[in-house]
This record gives sequence, C-alpha cells and structure tokens, in this order.
Amino acid sequence: MKPAPKRDPAPIPIRDTQEDRNHRHATQLLNACISYARLILRRYGQLAPFAFSMDREGQVAREILDIPRLPRDPARLWKLLSDHIADRVRRGRLQGVALCAYVTLAEPSAEGYSDALILTIEQESGHALQLTVPCKVYGGQLRNLLPRRIALGKMVVEETVTKVFLRSQ
Repeated sequence: MKPAPKRDPAPIPIRDTQEDRNHRHATQLLNACISYARLILRRYGQLAPFAFSMDREGQVAREILDIPRLPRDPARLWKLLSDHIADRVRRGRLQGVALCAYVTLAEPSAEGYSDALILTIEQESGHALQLTVPCKVYGGQLRNLLPRRIALGKMVVEETVTKVFLRSQ
C-alpha cells in the first residue's frame, strides 16, 4: 500500500487590522524605549528625556537633536525634543513616536519604587498611550564595585489623546 501524499494545510488568512498594527507598532516603540532606558540607567544611574520614532517603512530609531549644547534642564530638553519631533511629523516622515522621561513619583508605587519611566506613545492613526513604569536603580556604589541593577515594577497603561500629531497639522 502506497502512503498518501503529504499535503500542506490550507493557509489561514491573517487579517491585519488597524488595531493590530497599532498594537504592534506601539510594542516596537515601547521595547526600544525600555531597552535604551535600562542600558543608560545601568551605565549612568540617571536618564535625560529621549525619544524614539518609527518612519514610514516601520524602522524604529532614536531621535537625536542636532544642537551644539544640550540644556541641563530636563523640562527644556523635553520641549526641544517635542518641537523636533513635531517638525518631523509635520513633514510627514513619521508614523509613530515615543517620548520618555525619568521622573520621581508623587507617591511610591505598589512595589515601593519612588522613580518611574513615563512614556508617551503616539501614532499617526490617532492611537495614543501613556505608560508609567515604576523602577529602582540598585548598586553602583564604591566606584561601581557593586554593579547597577535596574528593577522594573508593574506597568500602568492609560489611553490618551494624541498631542504631537495634532499639533503638527
């Protein structure tokens, strides 16, 4: 008796809805921000505001300000970064952005962490999220004899309205 020929199962059609794309793009931006924040916090123990963007092809890259001297004031740096991103959005080069800042919480998180990463992720489609990730930096004392470790708490996610994409229109 001859064995039956192998047949590949029929492919299941995948519906790529706008909601799926929003979720996928937001996750890519979030992962880039968290990875970069952990790297910088581990190395320096502190973090200035920064941003990542997603271009039309879906490539995620860190946004860089081309100015000779960065301001020491984080609020001023946040404003310059927001203006830079709004200008790139106005030119139609970006489909998503994520702005991140390292802040001190008004009251400690459930884990007892007093610091947090605040991320704002916005997309051209109008999808916008504000995420709060409590964190704590351990170690780094004795001239870095004890290596720094970064502990992240439970992420709090809230839907919000777009500001960068609305402001640029």
